[in-house]
Amino acid sequence: MRAFIAVADELSVTKAAERLHISQPPLSRQIHQLEDELGVCLFVRHRHGVTLTEPGRRLLEKARFLDAAAADFFEAAGQMTRDDSQIVRIGIGWGLWEPVNRVRLESERQGLHPEIEVTDVSCADDCNERLRGRSIDLAVSRPPFDTVALNVVPLFRERLLAVLSEDHPLAGRPSICVRELASEPLLLWDRHLMPVVFDTILELYAQAGIHPKTIPTPGAGPHNLAGLMLAASGKGTYLCIGVPVGSQQPATGVALVPVADEGAQVDICVAWRKNETSPAVLQFIDCMREVFPQQSDQPAAAATSSRRVS
Repeated sequence: MRAFIAVADELSVTKAAERLHISQPPLSRQIHQLEDELGVCLFVRHRHGVTLTEPGRRLLEKARFLDAAAADFFEAAGQMTRDDSQIVRIGIGWGLWEPVNRVRLESERQGLHPEIEVTDVSCADDCNERLRGRSIDLAVSRPPFDTVALNVVPLFRERLLAVLSEDHPLAGRPSICVRELASEPLLLWDRHLMPVVFDTILELYAQAGIHPKTIPTPGAGPHNLAGLMLAASGKGTYLCIGVPVGSQQPATGVALVPVADEGAQVDICVAWRKNETSPAVLQFIDCMREVFPQQSDQPAAAATSSRRVS
């Protein structure tokens, strides 16, 4: 097929043979063999070269498509052979760069040097789908996870934060309780993004005997600019996990105050496929459990209580 393409491009068997770095006789034989196999005359031969026949012109486009597909196939196979043994593809949930980077540094200290590729994962469904689809090898995020297909190990617990306007009376406090927010409108982001966190927030209010005025904010939340504008303007208070907008400092106009209530925490877990065999991936997970030893000694069930799984 590549011989056919070369001759069609050059309209000369001699020039095509030079392009393919072979002699003219074997190239002529390849073209004749292809024509015999297809039962189609591809070229009209004449003194000054060749001309494509009408069937040849129609088949040329398909030949180019198949040649490109074959090249992609062999390139993909080559990349797997060359690179995949050392690649660790990690999906990271909102605000969780720092703990993953700690593990990266520890893996380098131990003499492990995997090639790390990072992907942002927006929600639990996104994590599960990417892991099952093998576009990532492990995820560091919040439950719920598909425990049928995945191993799930808790690493540490993350405390909820209140996102307040920077001129709010409670903005300067080292921590606050949910009861102190009883009169504040509670801004609610889309539950599907982090169902465990969403349900934990509502349970905190229920346990405190508070029925807050809730304001749904579709498409807006504490992790994007639209949500931060609502909080900064005093429209209400978000409770969230992770630092807003992925920065290490809160954006101007808002203050982040830890919520001190018992139960105002959510497990941060590492999840990976149960049939994972890559040494680089498994070594990175082992290193992660060394960096976060307390929680990771617990069984995976600790990461997903039945009341939290959507």
